[in-house]
Amino acid sequence: MPKETFLKLSEEKKQKVLNAAKREFARVPIEQVSIKNIVENAEIARGSFYQYFESKEDLLAYILKENADEIDTKIKNKIYETKGDVFDAYIELYDLMVKKFVENTEQEFFKQIFINLRLSDESLFTLIKSVKPQNIIKYFEMFDKTSLKINVKNDFILICDMLNVITRRAIVKNFKGNSQEECRQNFLKQIDYLKYGIIKKEE
Repeated sequence: MPKETFLKLSEEKKQKVLNAAKREFARVPIEQVSIKNIVENAEIARGSFYQYFESKEDLLAYILKENADEIDTKIKNKIYETKGDVFDAYIELYDLMVKKFVENTEQEFFKQIFINLRLSDESLFTLIKSVKPQNIIKYFEMFDKTSLKINVKNDFILICDMLNVITRRAIVKNFKGNSQEECRQNFLKQIDYLKYGIIKKEE
């Protein structure tokens, strides 16, 4: 998160730094992001950067935090509305993230984040380790588990891990030029397979 020095800047100067950062993060994967390019485009000294943020990861975490908080609130509301249906919560999450990140003037920025996020990451929502938006597991007690074959939190975490992977992959396909409608239908089909299974039950 930003240091006090950054928070005390004028809104105009803060926005200039953030805009320069977004352009650079949109250009290449995070490991290739150049702080030199950010400070030059923001017209600040390199030393100033480290008075504002600990690292480029710290800067990216700050940029993502606002979007994360907004989606987190909407997901919590959805859980209340659906009386704790975990599958409906993930469908809502998918729709929110497509609208927020794919249908966005800063699409290239978010595209780099999602496409270069490793599938090995522990959660779709970890993005950067210091930011954990929409960590749905924290709402464990709110979910209705009576219709699920689980009775302990670890089993619920396993379900969320699977849903995280399905959701991330579906969002990435939107960034790769696939039809949004087709992407959504395929996502819903995967949710149904996970929810109801694929083995035919004997009569």
